[in-house]
Amino acid sequence: MRKPISAVVCAGLLALSIGVSHASLLMKPTYNADFDYQSQMLSDNYNEALTHPDIILGFSIGQRVATPVQINQLIQTWQNQTERMHVLEYAKSHEGRPLHAVFISSPKNLAKMDEILAKLDALSDPRKTSDAQASKIIEELPAIAWMAYSIHGNETSGSDAALMSVYHYAASDEPKVKQMLEDMIIVIDPIMNPDGRDRFAKSLEQYRGTAPNVDDQSLLHRGDWPYGRTNHYFFDLNRDFFYLTQPETKGRVSLINKWRPQLMIDGHEMGPQDTYLMGPPRQPLNFNIASSVQKWAEIFSVDQGAAFDEKGWRYYTGEWFENWYPGYSNYAEYRGSMHILYEQSRIAEDGVRRPEGTIQTYKESVHHQFVSTMANLESLHKYSKDMYKDYWSDRKSVLEKDSPYANKTYVVLANNNHTRMNTLVEKLQAQDIEVYIADKSFQAKDASNHLGKTQPTTIPKGSLIIPNRQPEARLLSAIMEFDAQLLPETVQQERQKLLREGQSIMYDTSAWNLTMMYGLEALTLPINVTDNISPYLANNAAKIKASTDSIAWAVNGDDDASVAFAARLMERGVQVRVIDKATQLGQETLVRGSVVVTITDNPNNTNLVALINETAAETVLSIQNIKTGYGTGDMPEWGGEHFALLRQPQIAIISQAGTSSNDVGVTWWSLDTHLGIRHSQLDSSLLARTDLRRYNVIIMPSSQSISDATANSMKSWVEQGGTLITHEGSTQAIASKDFSKVKLLDDILEDSEKYDIALQRRLLAQEPIGDVQDYFAMTVQEDVAYPWDDAPKRLSKEVLEKRNTWQKLFMPAGAMVSGSVDTQHWLTFGTSKTLPLLYGRQPVLIVPENAEAVVTVGVYTDKKPVKKSKGDDDDEEVKTKAICWYSLPKDKDLNVRMSGLLWPEAAHRIANSAYLTRESVGNGQIIMFSGEPIFRGATLGTNRLLLNAVVFGPGMGTRSNIEL
Repeated sequence: MRKPISAVVCAGLLALSIGVSHASLLMKPTYNADFDYQSQMLSDNYNEALTHPDIILGFSIGQRVATPVQINQLIQTWQNQTERMHVLEYAKSHEGRPLHAVFISSPKNLAKMDEILAKLDALSDPRKTSDAQASKIIEELPAIAWMAYSIHGNETSGSDAALMSVYHYAASDEPKVKQMLEDMIIVIDPIMNPDGRDRFAKSLEQYRGTAPNVDDQSLLHRGDWPYGRTNHYFFDLNRDFFYLTQPETKGRVSLINKWRPQLMIDGHEMGPQDTYLMGPPRQPLNFNIASSVQKWAEIFSVDQGAAFDEKGWRYYTGEWFENWYPGYSNYAEYRGSMHILYEQSRIAEDGVRRPEGTIQTYKESVHHQFVSTMANLESLHKYSKDMYKDYWSDRKSVLEKDSPYANKTYVVLANNNHTRMNTLVEKLQAQDIEVYIADKSFQAKDASNHLGKTQPTTIPKGSLIIPNRQPEARLLSAIMEFDAQLLPETVQQERQKLLREGQSIMYDTSAWNLTMMYGLEALTLPINVTDNISPYLANNAAKIKASTDSIAWAVNGDDDASVAFAARLMERGVQVRVIDKATQLGQETLVRGSVVVTITDNPNNTNLVALINETAAETVLSIQNIKTGYGTGDMPEWGGEHFALLRQPQIAIISQAGTSSNDVGVTWWSLDTHLGIRHSQLDSSLLARTDLRRYNVIIMPSSQSISDATANSMKSWVEQGGTLITHEGSTQAIASKDFSKVKLLDDILEDSEKYDIALQRRLLAQEPIGDVQDYFAMTVQEDVAYPWDDAPKRLSKEVLEKRNTWQKLFMPAGAMVSGSVDTQHWLTFGTSKTLPLLYGRQPVLIVPENAEAVVTVGVYTDKKPVKKSKGDDDDEEVKTKAICWYSLPKDKDLNVRMSGLLWPEAAHRIANSAYLTRESVGNGQIIMFSGEPIFRGATLGTNRLLLNAVVFGPGMGTRSNIEL
């Protein structure tokens, strides 16, 4: 038997690893006893067949951060030294690093993993399993735990504790541990974000000095841009558990869902001056989490707290920790797992000096995570059978006729955007959610849409039908319901917190449902739809190919992949057009935004048809073979102005210090994922020395500020024909300068009438004109209406400023609002008339008459007429009302909120503002998004606007020279 390696040996190993090679160059640091962590972490008797981790690492485990290479080396070594381990690679990161799930149990359990999986599957579906069968399965099943660590790469202690846990449970000879492994399968996910951890580990190497550093403000502890928290594309992987955009998450969720763990933990870190947070969370809690799951969270928390009390370690529960947003790792709670969050104060290396004067070492932080792991696993060992019984009861309850999920069905209306629809189905099916197709059209009596309007609706054939009454009802409801609910007392607490402190009790966005994020028109029906539907099957039918006897070829512009089709063909040297007005050429109907390649534009390309077919195969699109360029009736012909010739985009993304790494990363990811074409990232600090003439599209992700020098160089570049695309913070910076005609709300309050008239002009352009004969009168009309005729008394600048200041307090942390789309603008190809917009604390843009408001906040609908009482005077009726800088027509409702928490004050402030604008500047153009158009890789509706801007912008919105 191997006893724990002594502290003396560990110290010697540490000295060998960092001291020998540098002894002649660097002065030895002074000794400080506070860095000698005395508590023994691995205290069992361990099987000598397994190599002690300190031997492989070359330092005492927990002494410093183990790199991804070292973690993989340990796992590969141990799996060959014991029968208690089974290692499965479930994914590879973007940078090619493996992600492993380490199964630890008795050899007997590991030998029958397939049998255990079959029993877990049976227990999950009461439609095919009886109570008697379930009882037998529960008696036979081992407890299942999924222990996951360090999803944020710079929160490192979890992974080091995971290594300690793997060794402890795989090597311990203690009877207690052996018995646990007879009764349990422990799955350890030791390094959830290897790319981020590797980035941070390299940062530690770069900033490590000869003396220990206890200053949590130092670069050693904080790191530098883009920091180690995120993965290769700077995604926060702990927000991706149902959006499933990243390979790490896809592989992980697939395996978690397969094993249906009873317990899932997620080891994190928080501020370095904090202590230790553990579950359970406080309100708001998502209504879709089962009460039994919350019950077990409290029981486990008591046991975990007792383990910390025994060590004399401080901790707390709740406080800032809430569970409303379902996209964290706790998504598993909605599938029946009990989830526990660990939040250890972050000690990047060495230690951190705390307010009480003590030093908390990195090794102690690792020990905290290890003790939490052991405490939770011991609790699971005690309570597993009762937890399985609760799980079974809940799985039955959601399928009962009186379940809150029994009479609810989500419908996604049939459309031509097959790429986006298939993406939605893929995400749902990855969570074991059952999706169907309407075999024929049918009438729905009380269908509720995204605007909250309920009315009879025809559901077209081919629509997606997703009944909520199914085994994964809770998760399905959490990610598809249009409006997640809050307790009234939670809403009150939130408002009071905002008023008292200007802060929120919400930890994340308050809106997230998939159909709004994806910009897909959807309905909720108050019935369980079962008739005339079939299980969804992916359409693997062969796509139509380009034929050699055509004069032009097109793909449907409603499909998001059409943008990639255009971009990739241009990169291959093909001349491409896009149509801005629907037409019919012979037998082929071309929607607005369809991408067209003509034989006339490419006379010398002998490989043209082959290139079209190759690109269509890559984008999974069918080709429309066009035999005539003559438009049916008054529809456009192929030689007219509606067939715009595109220019190949040469793209740069502004990056590095000062920019939002999240927005830079997701923009970079979107181009790589949705287009797959070449582009460059430019260092924001070197723009003055960068030759911008190489690019015709520059994307400026959200940034803290933009200097006058940068703004001036950008303006000059735009005037020469460039397309500048800005997001959120960068938009605010540009709109605050003379560069743009679009203004921030704060800057127009003195001249609000001018902007209100511009708004009324845009609204009138959408209204029917009434009796045409009125416009052909032979005499001058006395009653010509002007937008300002019936305007109410306008609010003064002073009142507007007071309101604006007050309204800023209530800006949302992330709510869905309705976007009114200019469906005649080229930027909105592939977009519905109403587009859900994720809106947060972002700049409020106001558009004058000489700029274009492409998407605005709020959708106008006719107000239901109010019955008048006798004696009401029609002449005294006020037709409009001053709300803020704008006036609201009396006969219209302005629908703003779709989902999430949007205070009335914030709705007033953002209503009629622009989400997306376009304006000409010299030969070029500025396209501004008030927010981030591709939030977490999931807002596919607004991402389409971004892709249109990038790919079509150089040809559609700028004046290009003809090369002679």
